[in-house]
Amino acid sequence: MNKEKRIKRRIGDILLELGYLSQDQLEKALQESKRTGVMLGEVLTRLGWISEEQLNTALGIQSGAQLIDTNRISVDTSLLNIVPHEFARGHELLPFGLQGNALQVALSNPFDVVARDKLKVLTGRKIIPYIAPRDWILGSIEYYYKTAAHIDEEIEEIIRKDIKGDTDVTDEGNITRLVDLIIAKGLSLGASDIHIDPDEKLVRIYFRMDGVLHQKYLLPKKFHSGLVTRIKVMSDIPLGDAHVPHDGRMRYDAKVRKIDIRISTFPSHLGEAVVLRLLIKAEAVGDFKGLGMADDDIGAFTSAIHRPHGLVLITGPTGSGKTTTCYTALLKINRPDINIMTIEDPIEYVIPTVRQSAINPKAGFTFASALRAALRQDPDVIMVGEVRDKETAELALRASITGHLVISTLHANEAAGAIPRLMDLGVLSTVLASGLVMVVAQRLARRLCPDCLEVYKTTEEEKEIFVANGLPAPEELARAKGCQLCHNLGFKGRIGIFEIMNVTKEIEELIIENAPRGRLEEVAVNQGMQKMLVDGLKKVAQKVTSLSEIRRIAV
Repeated sequence: MNKEKRIKRRIGDILLELGYLSQDQLEKALQESKRTGVMLGEVLTRLGWISEEQLNTALGIQSGAQLIDTNRISVDTSLLNIVPHEFARGHELLPFGLQGNALQVALSNPFDVVARDKLKVLTGRKIIPYIAPRDWILGSIEYYYKTAAHIDEEIEEIIRKDIKGDTDVTDEGNITRLVDLIIAKGLSLGASDIHIDPDEKLVRIYFRMDGVLHQKYLLPKKFHSGLVTRIKVMSDIPLGDAHVPHDGRMRYDAKVRKIDIRISTFPSHLGEAVVLRLLIKAEAVGDFKGLGMADDDIGAFTSAIHRPHGLVLITGPTGSGKTTTCYTALLKINRPDINIMTIEDPIEYVIPTVRQSAINPKAGFTFASALRAALRQDPDVIMVGEVRDKETAELALRASITGHLVISTLHANEAAGAIPRLMDLGVLSTVLASGLVMVVAQRLARRLCPDCLEVYKTTEEEKEIFVANGLPAPEELARAKGCQLCHNLGFKGRIGIFEIMNVTKEIEELIIENAPRGRLEEVAVNQGMQKMLVDGLKKVAQKVTSLSEIRRIAV
């Protein structure tokens, strides 16, 4: 009933309620719509009385479909193989991702039931509709189907012409195009990093996808100098000295969106190695279940982040999803009556009503100095991007003791390992015991591609691993195979593997006694903590990931 009422609400009434439109404007637009036969929303945008973004907001309320942030969305180009270009263009829709086996689709008109039904029949999948601006959808269709789909062919053509002598490898236009193609390929694959590695006779191009490096292209060595020079120019890195490391940054226009890229060069005996970090904006998942947390862990973590004070630490290596967990936590506790502040490096996800700040070490604005200043701003909750030194650790703990909830990250391998890590920084055990309320350790495991995973009978050796960790041995497991939809990798996307340690009275006493990591972990497990390995094995039993993947991430 509620859904029917929502759908029956008129778009004009919604626009009035949102304050985007006056009654007089609405009446005039309705007359124009009736006269021309053009839909009301299109009339209003043509007249310039509302923006397309405002129209999409109203359509989202009317239809219940979610709006897309076009600056943050990653389009999974493997899905172009199951939705023909002509179909996408004709119905003004773009498939961009999978949620389980369901297809996520951007539509300019969320009420186009015919298009959704046809797409469901075409793909054999449930359709999850999202709203996006029409111009963005049409531009993205042209870009992804025509440009991104032919990157490999174009790169091969550049190499072929060079070998035949039809083109000059030193020509600026060719090098510029090659760099653009390599970056575009990284974006289309959802890569986090692009590596340009010089060899004796070749240049190897690697992409890091879902945490794993994959070699994609082999270029003749003579391309190396031009590639490095072009990237340095784009990122304002000095061209002179190739014998010392350099860091740079650039804002790159990828046609359908703009992204920040961080560049690092490193001298080697075979030439400069270059790594491009594609700073795709982090996304808060919206719920802890989506991150991969078990129900018991969700309850414990939710209780911790709703406490009025205390330090909650998220630990793990670089690229383990710590920032996403922090943002998801902030979204859960964000409300008008509390003052939330963040100190980040850099800001990766903008949260409405939250005061967010990026550090600038060159200007003396470090995590420690920013935290000291933030404490004078009457905060209730502070997120500190990372605890890197003694000063930041002590300030975070003292803030947590004096009535603030502090959420931060730390490089530590296990939950219990965070405690000796902080003590190594010079934090007093008594202060640590008083302020720390929870440690969450995590890793990211690659999800098996649901379209091609291969189910097999569990071996006796594999069964023993489950039994040794107190779990029933499953009769069947799944492993990676590879198909078009997962770029023949067998994996698609990632899921969190968690270990959550509550700092109980007994743990507090052990901290004060400077107990070793092993003892802290033993007590935490006895009190109900589920180790990461156990969490990972449960996801293996559910065929979400593979046993080899859990072994790879060493939990």
